[in-house]
Amino acid sequence: MEFLCDTNYILLPASDNAQNKRLYFYIDNELVYDLVVRLDNNTPDYKFPVDLKRFKGKKIKITSSPIVDICFDKAEEISFEYDGKYRPLVHFTAAKGWINDPNGLVYANGKYLMYFQHNPVATTWENMHWGGAFSEDLIHWREFGDVLFPDKDGTMFSGCAIIDKDNRCGFQQDDTPVILYYYTSAGHTSETSRHKPFTQCLAYSTDGGKTLIKYDKNPIIENLAYENRDPKVIYYSPLDIYIMVLYLDGHSFAILKSENLLDWSQIQEITLPDDGECPDFYPLCADGDSKNIKWIFSAASDRYYIGSFDGNKFIIETEQKRLNFGNASYAAQSWSDIPNGRRVRTAFASFVIPNNPFGSCLNIPQNMTIKTINGEPYLSALPVKEFETLYKNRDVKTDVVINSDMPFIKSIQSKACDISVSASAEKSFSLELFGLKITYDSNSKTLFCLDKSAPLKCSGHNLNLRVIFDTVYAEIFADDGTVFMGMTYIQDSNLNRLEINSEKATIHNISISELNSIHEKI
Repeated sequence: MEFLCDTNYILLPASDNAQNKRLYFYIDNELVYDLVVRLDNNTPDYKFPVDLKRFKGKKIKITSSPIVDICFDKAEEISFEYDGKYRPLVHFTAAKGWINDPNGLVYANGKYLMYFQHNPVATTWENMHWGGAFSEDLIHWREFGDVLFPDKDGTMFSGCAIIDKDNRCGFQQDDTPVILYYYTSAGHTSETSRHKPFTQCLAYSTDGGKTLIKYDKNPIIENLAYENRDPKVIYYSPLDIYIMVLYLDGHSFAILKSENLLDWSQIQEITLPDDGECPDFYPLCADGDSKNIKWIFSAASDRYYIGSFDGNKFIIETEQKRLNFGNASYAAQSWSDIPNGRRVRTAFASFVIPNNPFGSCLNIPQNMTIKTINGEPYLSALPVKEFETLYKNRDVKTDVVINSDMPFIKSIQSKACDISVSASAEKSFSLELFGLKITYDSNSKTLFCLDKSAPLKCSGHNLNLRVIFDTVYAEIFADDGTVFMGMTYIQDSNLNRLEINSEKATIHNISISELNSIHEKI
């Protein structure tokens, strides 16, 4: 079919049970865009919006493989609605479509900007765009649509953002510094980019992050390794330079440096044996001591090193350590340019729920610190303090005695809640809510959930456990946040009671906070 693009969006009918079709978009006989979508003209479950603003006023020809009729509605604006049986109450999801890696996290002009890998036309991975959202408190998010679109160089894989405070790239137009976005053009992941390599590219925004303009001299870094990707950039003030970490291949990563944010040279290669993809690199004050700065190098599966960095070499000072032991939470990235050196991150949790218009969610933002336990430094992740603004109906119990005949039971009226438990590490117990069971074994000092387990340190012979339950995802924190388990599951709302069981134990403290939805302010 052929039509004059006189609209901002087209709405494609689709269903989970239809077969994939690839749509080809041509302008003047040149392939400019292609999408894989489960197109279903007859019995659609959803209508997915496709942003065509960049093609407005041009004649577009659309073909498909296999050949089917191509039908769609038009829309000048789209709405972002977050209802639905399984929609998380306190975790960010796209209104429609699949999301994965968080991208381009930056604090600018009083707002937290958050972008993410986005498939706008399905609830599974494909067609990588960057979607965008912003928040003033890290908790309530406003989605504003896709901002980076696949092109002849590839689909839009992961990357980062940073403010060009000194206008080193020369893009600034007024008194407001430009936001720079580094991303991977994933060549050969679409028909439009067939036979192209993976390269690193640059975009920028002069309107606070709503519109991203691709640099006309891309790529800024040619292919260094097979599917090198996921650039993360940070400013290193002692040498007045910028540092980039980049995934190369296998378990290898590169560290590069630049003075002008455009020309990059490699200074080091690092191997993280049990991890790959999505590196992050940033300094933290060990145990809050501003005179003891250590650097964290981490990757997608939350393996990490702690070390020191002088602008030319990262010196690894610990063995490889592990933060996340769950079945989800992947590709964590931290925000750039948050004032006062605060380091906050998020990651994504993968899930697909049939007959729902979205797939996956992002973690509650976590405050990152280094904590020393039993003489060893560890990376710690705990929910940001702002999360507590969602609390309602808080209940605290102290010195609760339980045994095999007398469990602790409390009804929970919200689909989302935040529960903290403090107990002696010498007694085993289990905690269950919405059908998700978490068990602590005192003999092995191990935490179990579903088919996953995490070794605990239990410093001071105490176990402090915090669990945030939501409709399809739970976040479990232990050992002062140095042990984390991100667990996807679908809650059974009929089992809406907290139950703590033990043969014999005294629970020092139980704190139960039901949670308001983050969507209530949207």
